[in-house]
Amino acid sequence: MRSIPTLMLLLILIGCKVDRSARISSDNFTFIELSKGVYSCIHKFGGKAICNVGIVDNGNETIIFDSFLSPDVARELLTALSELNLSPVKYVVNSHFHNDHIRGNQAFAKEVKIISTSRTKKLIEEEEPLQIAYEKENAPARLAVYDSLYLSFEGDKQSREYQQILMWRPYYETLSNSYKDVRTRIPDMFVDSLQNFDGPDRRVQLISKGQGHTYSDLILYLPDDEIVFSGDLIFNNCHPYVAHGNIASWKIWLDFISSLEVSNIMPGHGQIGTQELILEMKNYLLDLEISAQQLVDQNIDIEELQSIDVPEKYKNWWFDRFYAYNLSFAYESLKPNQEE
Repeated sequence: MRSIPTLMLLLILIGCKVDRSARISSDNFTFIELSKGVYSCIHKFGGKAICNVGIVDNGNETIIFDSFLSPDVARELLTALSELNLSPVKYVVNSHFHNDHIRGNQAFAKEVKIISTSRTKKLIEEEEPLQIAYEKENAPARLAVYDSLYLSFEGDKQSREYQQILMWRPYYETLSNSYKDVRTRIPDMFVDSLQNFDGPDRRVQLISKGQGHTYSDLILYLPDDEIVFSGDLIFNNCHPYVAHGNIASWKIWLDFISSLEVSNIMPGHGQIGTQELILEMKNYLLDLEISAQQLVDQNIDIEELQSIDVPEKYKNWWFDRFYAYNLSFAYESLKPNQEE
């Protein structure tokens, strides 16, 4: 059998479709192709991404949904994207004001527009200086605790105990350096209801319905691909942080997302899932309200809530430290109604 000439082999290889996304490897996130031109970066335990990030190429421009806690990880992502031959990055979306979704903003070129709701822009302006000052004073002590746990750990490194250390240690390490590394970049383009960013390859919608997980939230929806990037309106196998939002409004948000044609959801935290994630998140909020109402009816003092165990149903969810805060928030929101 005659061998294929080198030049002919090269031409065959050039003509083949190569999945360049398979080349992207990171200690901070797992890179996943959801559809042609649509990708997710899913935070890895032990990494400094902290939140999940979405990438959408509509054929004219590329849109980044959220930007990680660490500016260094955002820069790593930009380097990785240069391998994919995507349309130019024109927009970065901040789904809400929490630091783990916005601090990578500064990694993007000045001509890239940062999009949020107008309320989120104000919250970033107000809260980020306070958060960074607080972290400068307090994060190093928390990092020292997790450093000690990490260095002294001798058990099963697949255990939940060790995974918890891997989860929180990079978080506090990143926060400890925020005052040195972060130059807060404020959003300069605003979507407060619905705006389309359609291109020749796909339709793209940014949608806000106001308060939910926080005082103002924004999602990205791809109707043709049936994909939603939900921000922290949806978590997968993780306790959400409820205390900056409104449970009633959050449930309305979830009903709205459920009304969309959706096959895949990238949550703010946790692995990619299906429509089932919407129901799981709504059930969590409903269960939280039921538990809080029972405690109000029993006239339990709010200080006692800190010692209440996480319900068995949610015991294996990550971020379990949030449960006590969430229960207290739900309790306080119900207590005035009880007293009226």
